[in-house]
Amino acid sequence: MKLSHPTFALAFAASTIAQYDVKSPPFHLIVLSDDDAVNGTTISACHSGAAIESLCLSTGNSPSNPSPIAPATFYFNTSTNTQPASPGSTPGVLGYDLPTGTTPIPSTLDLYVDPTSNYAQPMFYPGYSGQTLAVDAQDLFNIQGYVDYSVNPPKAGDNVAYYRWYVCITYFTGYQYRNVVWGLGDEEPETPGCVKVDLKRVFL
Repeated sequence: MKLSHPTFALAFAASTIAQYDVKSPPFHLIVLSDDDAVNGTTISACHSGAAIESLCLSTGNSPSNPSPIAPATFYFNTSTNTQPASPGSTPGVLGYDLPTGTTPIPSTLDLYVDPTSNYAQPMFYPGYSGQTLAVDAQDLFNIQGYVDYSVNPPKAGDNVAYYRWYVCITYFTGYQYRNVVWGLGDEEPETPGCVKVDLKRVFL
């Protein structure tokens, strides 16, 4: 039997909820970098559209967010079932509760890809499905991959942890923030002034 698109979407969402059903204690995210201008800076959730938030620097200094703002509180949802990952890393999804006047809206991080750019913007969208991340023994976030695209032909193998985080001035639907972005491939983002960083969780 062929499922309708809405039915399939609901079934997929339900399976994702069941897969990543263990919510971590709350934590802040900070960026680590050789650049003293951003090293140790906390991460906030900056409004980027209707119920859409980006991973912006709490220090501000951007066109859409010139003043400092409070760091956001995040969660890492993992699974009761073992998932493939590189040694020392635990997979899951990054969660954030979007404040409202009544009940907060559970949101999950996903990657917005503009095909004309060489980096993706991490964005929180309402719901429980999103980009699978992993966190290692040093509480640093990464994205896992098992295909080596640097050889011809590409070769599948063991899971490898990639740490391709940067801080860049971004543009999304008119908003410009100093955001954490994910490099697509091993080249630096094309936007001038981007800074290589690591993304670390610090439990509250």
